[in-house]
Amino acid sequence: MKFTVRGIVSAAFMLASVHMGTQAFAQDVNTAQYVAPEDEMAEAMVIMEAMFPEATREQMMVDMAATMGGQMATAAMQGPIFEEPGIRAIVDEFIADLPETMRPSISSHLPRMVKATATAYTREFTLNELQDISQFAATPSGQRYFSSAQSLLADPVVAAANQQFFEEVAELQGEHAVAVQQRVQEYLEANPDVLERLMAAGVGQEGR
Repeated sequence: MKFTVRGIVSAAFMLASVHMGTQAFAQDVNTAQYVAPEDEMAEAMVIMEAMFPEATREQMMVDMAATMGGQMATAAMQGPIFEEPGIRAIVDEFIADLPETMRPSISSHLPRMVKATATAYTREFTLNELQDISQFAATPSGQRYFSSAQSLLADPVVAAANQQFFEEVAELQGEHAVAVQQRVQEYLEANPDVLERLMAAGVGQEGR
């Protein structure tokens, strides 16, 4: 099989993404040692129930993923390649299927995410503040406010603003990615011993 500098650079980016995710998980493990006071946690869970009603929270998260994914995709799918109907159809189908593809993961992680968010509330707010918020959350207006906060992402005005933001971010990411890839490639070419070690480890191997 063939090794290429480009393949190694691509693998480096993938590993960097995994590393960032691992760092975030490590931080989460550390903060997970915190145990919220029962009275504060009880109030925070009332807020969570208003924000993400148990009967509908999974679908809410799936819908939110679909909304945000669609907005990001609309912003990113620019250029001649996406003007080809066949290619656009393939990508559109992938994006349309993605929320349901994600559903098992959402379902699996959602209880922990809700509990973690409730815990974060107890770290941010005092008991009196949590009681004030939960009392509001228990009212019809509070329930409507918290439950509609997620659906507002789909509002046309919000969607347009998000898409403009994502378009700019995508452009910046592209510019910086090219620059970083070029620097990594130059480093590898200037340090053949590093390149040799990575090749021996299978990093950058075509087809891997």
